[in-house]
Amino acid sequence: MDSSVAVTEKALKEIFAEQSDFQTQRLILDGAEFGLFYFDTLIDPYQVQEFILKPLQSRPHEAIRDSITIIDLTESTDLAAAAQAAVDGKTLLQRNGESLLYLLSADLKKERAVNIPTNERVLRGGNEAFIENIDTNLNLMRKLITSTEFIIKTYTIGKLSRTKVAVMYIKSVAQPSFVEELDRRLNDIDIDYVEAPGFLSELIHDNKFSLFPQLLVTERPDRARAYLMEGKIVIATSGSPDALILPVSFWAFLQSPEDYQNGWLLGTMYRLLRLACLILAIGLPAFYVSVCSFNPQLLPINFVNTLQSSLKYVTLPPLAEALSMMLLLELLKEATIRLPSPIGQTVGVVGGIVIGTVVVQSNLVSNTMVIIVALTAVASFTLPSYEMNSSIRILSYPAVVISAYFGLYGLAIYFMMIIIYLCRMSSMGIPYFTPPFSFSETKDTLFRAPIENHRKRPAETAAGNPTRLRSPRSWKK
Repeated sequence: MDSSVAVTEKALKEIFAEQSDFQTQRLILDGAEFGLFYFDTLIDPYQVQEFILKPLQSRPHEAIRDSITIIDLTESTDLAAAAQAAVDGKTLLQRNGESLLYLLSADLKKERAVNIPTNERVLRGGNEAFIENIDTNLNLMRKLITSTEFIIKTYTIGKLSRTKVAVMYIKSVAQPSFVEELDRRLNDIDIDYVEAPGFLSELIHDNKFSLFPQLLVTERPDRARAYLMEGKIVIATSGSPDALILPVSFWAFLQSPEDYQNGWLLGTMYRLLRLACLILAIGLPAFYVSVCSFNPQLLPINFVNTLQSSLKYVTLPPLAEALSMMLLLELLKEATIRLPSPIGQTVGVVGGIVIGTVVVQSNLVSNTMVIIVALTAVASFTLPSYEMNSSIRILSYPAVVISAYFGLYGLAIYFMMIIIYLCRMSSMGIPYFTPPFSFSETKDTLFRAPIENHRKRPAETAAGNPTRLRSPRSWKK
């Protein structure tokens, strides 16, 4: 790099020849010449004026580091690296006669305020949510975990997007092999553009063809902290208010932070309810089709008579009836999500009532089928994870088709195939569907045991520091 400001200015203008917002200034202060280079759409004029220009005017002959009152100040002799820093929002400063560029952080920060979570409703607990600015998100996590063992490693992924990625873990708790493996996977990503966190999730999880989510997504800092304390790893990305948690098991998608805010009996009841709703969301329409087509004798006689009477004038067979109503529900859900909130709510309510009434009165589907689909939708929406919610709804379609041709035997085999597949999956090397049959594992999977019984962390993720509680109720003699 040349020591002349004029040469540096010419070189930078050649690099940014097509950039209309790139600006250069030549300043002569008490005989000393300076060059200032920046993008006016990225810098904060007030910071440049107060913390760069005023100090230079008052002390033009002192060392730059002694006169500039900006904390984030680095030096570079590489013109290409300095140009990239300018694109990142840095202000470049050079004193004539020095072959050195000073990279000053005076960038303009435009971000929304920290707000309440929108996708993970809070009943009890912290009301702060991550935002799109990764530095703000890391600040939230630093305030929640004030330990020297809390480690944050940053990566830059994407040759063109240059997306900033932060990996967080507790050094004394997290399994070192997980940290090393994740570091290897992130460093091996060679891509131009990262749409975080969706791209990142697909690029680092184990089974790329799996329908089940393998990374837990959250927008709640308190939830991220809870998993960090269990030895998990949290990944945050710039431009997204969602964080990824790994490795996780199947049971993590049935858990909610509110389970620990209420008593352990209520927490256990809610978890068992979610598991029952998961089974209903997959199998209830299929059970209806199999009973109508193959096994009506399984139901009480009064219920069978009611069911047969409701099907007497229905045009569609049970299979087409179930699939059409399930697809109609998906259409209403997508329309409600995509439309603006006031219109979406109206379309969802009016559309559901009007269409449901019309299809029944037209004898296209039965009253029972409308009830079945409504129960299935409500059951699927009880799951705390949107990703698991979507997976479960998709799994209900093959279940309906199989039940239409093979009855309850086919439905039972289908559930067995799902369980076998889950048992074969892994997340960062740990079993995805660890059967919760041992008491030590059941305490925080199917059930939510009292806090004083959670003395050990999960063995697969925190083998180095398994003890979580030592004397939780030592006051009680």
